[in-house]
Amino acid sequence: MIRKILLTVTIVVLSGGLLGCWFYFVGQLSDRGLEQDRCTRVEVLLLDSLESEIVDREEICDQLTRSFKGKSIMKVDLDSIERAVRARGEVMAAEVFRTDRQTLSVHIVQRKPVVRFESGHGHWYSDPEGYLFPVTNSVDVPVVTGRLPFQVQASYRGHAPEDARQWVEEIAEMAQYIDRNPVLRREIGQLEVDPSGDIRLYTRTPGPTIIFGPCSDYATKFRKLAAWWEYILPHAGENRYKTINLKYNNQIICKQS
Repeated sequence: MIRKILLTVTIVVLSGGLLGCWFYFVGQLSDRGLEQDRCTRVEVLLLDSLESEIVDREEICDQLTRSFKGKSIMKVDLDSIERAVRARGEVMAAEVFRTDRQTLSVHIVQRKPVVRFESGHGHWYSDPEGYLFPVTNSVDVPVVTGRLPFQVQASYRGHAPEDARQWVEEIAEMAQYIDRNPVLRREIGQLEVDPSGDIRLYTRTPGPTIIFGPCSDYATKFRKLAAWWEYILPHAGENRYKTINLKYNNQIICKQS
């Protein structure tokens, strides 16, 4: 009886060893085959391209094709590619993987630009969180010019400097408010920061310059602007006043010069 049990155990152990060797051999052959497979195709997909397309998909695809086409696809360092793609300011997230033995795939989630800043030092978008990144492709968002309260390099990517971060976040929030309102989105073409720090609004249709003041309490000020458009402008006409001032509580101050 004991001899029978020992024989059974021996057969099981030997079978398991042979099976393990077989899997190891097949795995080595498979890995060796994959190492010999060459990258023949790179595909880059923008997962949110219907909202906007600020990432230059063709540029990324061309760069990766030049770097990796014809090379062993198993030797491609996916992590380093992901880090390089994510280093682009307009990229929120990126995933790089092998679709098959010959295709390298890159999936990208873009940052959402909500406002554009322009100065003599450069042009930057900001996303809803106040993250700045250089302008690449054009997107229809409110434009802020004038004396911006920050100075960064044209290639800067990151949140605004600490002393201007809250201001940038407030402007980004106000820009989203403008975007959600069809009338404001149609009419407000430019925001300018004057030397005193006040914001001036310029409309796409002819009309007075709008002195908005700081962007704090912007919803109340835009309600006053709506009242101006609805009740005052039809009687005053487009050319009667040079400026209207919304910065003071419960007032709309109109000036002819």
